[in-house]
Amino acid sequence: MEGTDGRAPVAPAGAGLGAPGVPLPASGITVAAPSSATEPEPEAASAPGRLSLSDDRPDVPRSARREATRQRILDAAREVFAERGVIGGTVEDICERAGFTRGAFYSNFGDKDDVIAALVEREHERLLGHLESSFGQVDRAVADAGGDLEAVCAALVDQLLRTIPVDRQVSLVQTELEIFAIRRPDQARRFVAINLAFRDRIARFLEDGMRRLGRELLIDRAYLTDAIVAVAEGSVRRALLAGPDADPDA
Repeated sequence: MEGTDGRAPVAPAGAGLGAPGVPLPASGITVAAPSSATEPEPEAASAPGRLSLSDDRPDVPRSARREATRQRILDAAREVFAERGVIGGTVEDICERAGFTRGAFYSNFGDKDDVIAALVEREHERLLGHLESSFGQVDRAVADAGGDLEAVCAALVDQLLRTIPVDRQVSLVQTELEIFAIRRPDQARRFVAINLAFRDRIARFLEDGMRRLGRELLIDRAYLTDAIVAVAEGSVRRALLAGPDADPDA
């Protein structure tokens, strides 16, 4: 971990860590009872490798300001990873792009792996949001098809193909995160789990569409989902390689 100094994290004064003598969640640290003797002030938790514990307790919601800082760091990481790759992008690059110090970075994330994990989750949440928004237009597409089975199936597939945005940065970040997961088996499980959830949502959409027609899929829904996702992702890559003047439906 970058910046680790081998010492246990120290809570800042006045952080509201709980009752004396109560261990902090998942930290193994116990807050000592107040003493009448004068005690030295604890070190500030802004140095690299020493996280602030006050805002990381499960029962303490993040402040709006803290959440805005985290999102800004993730936005910066997204840009850096798209430009230089997940391996090539460093914590220093992310801090410079976000306009923050390393102390601000390490008060929100343990290391670059933490940023990557948070970014994977956020990117898939955004993609799912885009997916849900697109699926919300299915009823209109089915109505436009006029009940014709072939036309309805074509409308469903077309709607699915349009759920993956033709966006250069999105494509680069998704590719980089997947490559990182392949290179780092210890990070692959999270990526695979989120990706499976995304594909499961597509599969349920297909089943729901067939159910509206009084039909059911005759092949494993996972195979059909894999085929559609492969076509969609391939189409996006070809469109990006062809340039902005190319036909997006080609």
